[in-house]
Amino acid sequence: MSAWDEIHIRQRVEISINVLSEKYTFGSIISRKNDSLIYFFMPSSQHSAKCFKKDAPADFTIHAEKKSISFTAPIAAIHPGQPPSVQVNRPPEDQLKVRSKGSDYGLKDNVPLTYRIMRDPVTPISDMKKGHTISIGPGDAVIYTIMKLTPGNYIELNYSLPPNNDQVTLVGKIEDCSEVKTGAQVSYESTIHYEVIRPGEQDKIVKYIFDKQRSLRKRGMY
Repeated sequence: MSAWDEIHIRQRVEISINVLSEKYTFGSIISRKNDSLIYFFMPSSQHSAKCFKKDAPADFTIHAEKKSISFTAPIAAIHPGQPPSVQVNRPPEDQLKVRSKGSDYGLKDNVPLTYRIMRDPVTPISDMKKGHTISIGPGDAVIYTIMKLTPGNYIELNYSLPPNNDQVTLVGKIEDCSEVKTGAQVSYESTIHYEVIRPGEQDKIVKYIFDKQRSLRKRGMY
């Protein structure tokens, strides 16, 4: 089976585009896909208009269910709408790079958060509680909590992204939960896969990760 067959609508796509000497990173959601092309929504970023142009080369990473699929391709077309849609044509099979999801946990970082358990993506069934991330990505995260979380449940996460405490709210699903003991203290680490997140909120996470990685590289720490 081709890696292209693993790609479906509503999956997350990350896009990196170079404009002159600057590299811009965006996040979006696939809105349409067939055997020869994909569409995704134009990210709601102030830089989108200058970056997303017909024939501009870009790097794409699509987060499928159990793997990520990466390739480089030109932007085939921009279709008007609210928001506009970006078309990318299918690249040759040998240009599709596949990685297992387990090797793509995002940035290891401690970001403060609050959370509450949901019956479904819109109905809370617990009060807000505090935690923090162990790693954070545009489509998933590993979080630290004092309370044990139940795999399969929905969870609302509210990030406070440093340095300005930018707020991001999303709903995810708890994939797994493991116990961590430190002396007499028992806590839990849980993997959360994002299920409902607005493109603008996802852009904030992508920008935070990119800026943090760039800062760490300058200090030789990444």
